[in-house]
Amino acid sequence: MSCLLGGTLRPGGFDLTEKGIEFCQWTKADRLLDLGCGQGATVAYLSEKHGLKAVGIDPSRVLLEIARENNPEREFHLGRGESIPFEDASFQGVLSECTLSLMDDLKTTLKEVHRVLKKQGCFFITDVYARRPEFLHLLEPYAFSSCMRGLYDIRQLETDLENSGFEIMLLEDHSDLLKQLLVKTIFEHGSMKAFWQKTTGSGAADFQEQLQRCKPGYYMMIAGKVE
Repeated sequence: MSCLLGGTLRPGGFDLTEKGIEFCQWTKADRLLDLGCGQGATVAYLSEKHGLKAVGIDPSRVLLEIARENNPEREFHLGRGESIPFEDASFQGVLSECTLSLMDDLKTTLKEVHRVLKKQGCFFITDVYARRPEFLHLLEPYAFSSCMRGLYDIRQLETDLENSGFEIMLLEDHSDLLKQLLVKTIFEHGSMKAFWQKTTGSGAADFQEQLQRCKPGYYMMIAGKVE
C-alpha cells in the first residue's frame, strides 16, 4: 500500500486534507489530533504546510517508530480510537483519514472523539463506504484487517454521529479517488483478485467478488461537536 499510495496511505493524498483545513478554519492556536497517524505524514504536513499543531496516535508500534524517526520534533503516542489517551476537550479538531473503517468498535470511537473535542470542534473524516450497504453482510466472514473489510453504511454512520453529539456539517462523495487507486492497483498487480491474494492470502480469494457487490465508494465528511 505504501508503494501505491505513498506516505499518506490513502486515496487522494493531501487533496481532501486541504479541503478539510479550509472548511474547519483551523488556526495556529488550535491543537489537532490525527487518529491513526501511521507513519506521521499528515502530522508533518499540517505543521510544515500550515503551521498547525498536531499530535498523532496509532496502535502500531512499527508505524510509530517510523513516524518518530521521520519527525523527531513532533508528538506521537501509542493509542487506539476506542481509548484515546488524552483528557476531555483537548483538541479543536480530530482527523480520521481512511482510519475510521479500521476501528474495532465504531460507536465507542465516536464517543471518544466527542469526548476529546472542544465544543464546536470539528471531526474531519475521509473513508470508504458501501454504496450498496444491503450486501455488507457478505464481508463479515473475512477476518483480515483492511479498510475495505471495514466498509460501512454511510447513513448509519450519520445516525451514529448524531447520536454521539455531532452535527453533520459537510458530506461529499469522492469515489473518483478510489477509482483511480483501483486502476493503479490493477496496473501494478494484474487484477484486484491478485492483489487481495498477495496481501491477505488464499483465504480471501473470492473477497473481491463480494466487495464488488457492495460497490465501494469514498467520501469526505465533517461533523461538528454540538453537545
